[in-house]
Amino acid sequence: MVSRPTCSTVVLRAAVMAAVLGPAAAGAQASAVIDEGSFTITQQGSPYGRESFRIVRTAAPGGQVFRATGQGALGDNRVTSILGTDSTGVPVSYSSDLLLNGRVVQRLQGRGRPGRFSVLSSTTAGEAAREYVLNAGALLIDGDVIHHYFFVPLAAHGLLSVIAPRSGQQISLQVTDVGPESLDIAGRAIDSRHFSLSSSGGVRREVWVDGQGRLLKVVVPDRGLVAVRDDPPR
Repeated sequence: MVSRPTCSTVVLRAAVMAAVLGPAAAGAQASAVIDEGSFTITQQGSPYGRESFRIVRTAAPGGQVFRATGQGALGDNRVTSILGTDSTGVPVSYSSDLLLNGRVVQRLQGRGRPGRFSVLSSTTAGEAAREYVLNAGALLIDGDVIHHYFFVPLAAHGLLSVIAPRSGQQISLQVTDVGPESLDIAGRAIDSRHFSLSSSGGVRREVWVDGQGRLLKVVVPDRGLVAVRDDPPR
């Protein structure tokens, strides 16, 4: 059964959309930074990596509204990514390089069209193409790329269809608005909203955002991963 958005969730989505669309409504055409920062990532309590990111509102052919760029270092891996989405987080375009010891070992290139999102994966072993279904509530979350969880509160429905292009999967995740919580970010208490994502197969993710939808913390329990923002949003 798909849960209905709570009043508080609707208010949060409205606040985020006001921040995103407000400048556009005033006639501004230039890109506006919506969220920017970095995360420290631990695994089983030990240091594992870092990720820096920037999310801007922009306009482009095909209806793109958000452009999210990031650079991550996890163990020996390095990941760079550029994700374009519409106003509800549905992917429009995607590109990502996975590097090991400075060498690209996998390159992803994705492009959306009505009802479908196509991804070409290139490795030293060759190329493979895959198509995914696009609908309201479709998000792209690529492996351990933390800032992609920014789009969870924007999703149109309580049931998400999550594209995981690196593993070639698409899974359904139920989103539950757990409610308000206080988080400690760099010694400062930040009012946040907690969302829980879960599947019938046991997949679970925990996501915290502030009142403007800016990402604060992500937990991946099955892998023991915890990503916490280094500094409070500005």
